Amino acid sequence: MPQDTIPFLITYDDTSFLLSSMEEYNQLPDSLKQPEVLQQIQSYLSENYPAETDTKDTPVVFMLVSAFMFIMFMKMIWSAKKELRKTIVDNSDPNSADSCLTYKGAELHFGTEEIKSVCLKYNSYFRNLSPEKQSRFIERVQQFIRHKNFHIYSSKGYKEMPILISAAAIQISFGLNHFLLPHFSDIIIHPEEYFATDPLRILVGNVQGQSITLSWKHFLDDYQKPADGKNVGLHEMAHALQVQYLFRKSRGENEFKHDFEHYDRIDDKIRSEEKIKTNSLFDKNALSNQNEFWATSVELFFEKPADLKQDHPALYESICNVLNQDMLHR
Repeated sequence: MPQDTIPFLITYDDTSFLLSSMEEYNQLPDSLKQPEVLQQIQSYLSENYPAETDTKDTPVVFMLVSAFMFIMFMKMIWSAKKELRKTIVDNSDPNSADSCLTYKGAELHFGTEEIKSVCLKYNSYFRNLSPEKQSRFIERVQQFIRHKNFHIYSSKGYKEMPILISAAAIQISFGLNHFLLPHFSDIIIHPEEYFATDPLRILVGNVQGQSITLSWKHFLDDYQKPADGKNVGLHEMAHALQVQYLFRKSRGENEFKHDFEHYDRIDDKIRSEEKIKTNSLFDKNALSNQNEFWATSVELFFEKPADLKQDHPALYESICNVLNQDMLHR
């Protein structure tokens, strides 16, 4: 197959991954590849260009295929922008039912004590850090906030929203050198569940394009129950890490990708084992595909680390390596 640029989209339940070339596709861990993408391209070639086509015509054939894929890609981008305009609307009319508040993170100046107070109240992970690590955590939260835009679907925003959602991103990436998730410029916050289209469904969180979207009600409820194995904030940040490190940072040295590939070699086996257990740690959604299994494994890693290690020690250790932290030995 040719290796030139062919943009295409891989979509899962609450995440969408955009690949810009076959090179990026080939670099993905096996569990994230979708053979049907290649089948579609091969089918298109075989239907439109018979096998007897001379080899010298291959570049022309590929140019036509690339042009077709590019047109489809641009239609997809236009559609995505249309949907984004529905989600992030103009806040010039605060009385509009569809209005949202937009805050540029660079203009939000939360002090050290302010962030510390909020995190101590709501984030048990932060409470268990040493004073030195708490200081580093707060610095990272401040940096993360400065690099994001926050869109709040409500008539009123609260400082806890940008602080705690940023803290969730820092929590999951605290052992990594790179933690800003630069691919994601927008954090979208809905007061409760919200509708998503294509297909039409109700969500409490999702990662798509350059946005991370969350239901504030579910986010806050989950942080108030830090040991039940459910945390939509950590779940969506786990998806965001996948996009950032596996899709948007594919060239050059990438320790996350290397460690993730080790995790990727064992996750299918464990997922198969969990499907036949009656007392599975993982819910039906987690067992539906590899990406949901990864995000749920991260939730369990932070909220039920002892249970996860007891049931699946190899899985636990692999996540320790990917995130460069150990919840049982902090």
